[in-house]
Amino acid sequence: MNGDVLIEVDPQDRQRILIIGGTGHVGAALSLHLAERGHQVTVTGRRPVLLSDPRIRTVLLDLAQPDLDKGIGPQDTVILSPWVATGATSSNWVTELINHMADLRMRSVIYFSSMWVYGKPLRGNISELMEARPADAYGIGHRANEQVLAAEGSRLGLDITLLRMSNLVGADPLYSERLKVSFTHEMAAMAIQDCRIVLRSAPSTPRNLLARSRLHHDIDAILHRVESPGRIEILNAGGDQTTTVGAFARRIANAATEYHGHAIPIEHPEDQEDKVDFVLESEKVRSLAGPYPNDLDREISMVFDDVLSTITGEQ
Repeated sequence: MNGDVLIEVDPQDRQRILIIGGTGHVGAALSLHLAERGHQVTVTGRRPVLLSDPRIRTVLLDLAQPDLDKGIGPQDTVILSPWVATGATSSNWVTELINHMADLRMRSVIYFSSMWVYGKPLRGNISELMEARPADAYGIGHRANEQVLAAEGSRLGLDITLLRMSNLVGADPLYSERLKVSFTHEMAAMAIQDCRIVLRSAPSTPRNLLARSRLHHDIDAILHRVESPGRIEILNAGGDQTTTVGAFARRIANAATEYHGHAIPIEHPEDQEDKVDFVLESEKVRSLAGPYPNDLDREISMVFDDVLSTITGEQ
């Protein structure tokens, strides 16, 4: 489903992995990827959802009331991929969850944070050494979670990786069940069904885009490295260069043009006069995981498959 080139990990490297938010846009495809790699995967979500791989166990969990099932059993790694709602800045659930999981012999945590903890708008070169200065509730919420994880990780001797991601582009195994979809799926659906793309943002709005297959490659490398108790590491995860909303929309429009056989127009608000540019430096994660293509066109093709399969299913 993911289109990744998969090689099963050696039996001695297989882990028991719990993915909090494992039915979300980031977590669902990652859950399938890790299960296919041979890991023992358990996912949590706010509502009952079955992924297509029977090897994946699903547990209901509401982060507002994190009463994790005590029968879940020991875990090696916990991957946190939470939905951070606007205005939801309380990180009490992180403290409760990490302490509970430490009791279950968890050794490491990977947290999916966001590049928006650096602030908004972003300017210049953004490295992991840059001070976090979030400017909105979304960034503030992620930064608060990061701080709790760093403090609890140091106290408990856990290996914590804070992955500050750019915008993710890729297929979604649960797309047909979503009330809110990714911006790539939204534009693809417009291009296929309405034969046009309507942008809410000015076309010169900068975006750094991360291909899902590259993210999965990087997670594999993080899981495979030697654990270091008490390590708190920040890694930026993004594309090789910053593009714009307009340029990305044109890539989707070009794919839809091939599908329909005629040009797909793009409608957008009046453009802003000054273009704010930034570079999300990701050399640290590349030195760890090695080179890997950030193939957005391949991801767009799989997003089109998501949309078309849903349309076909409704007919």
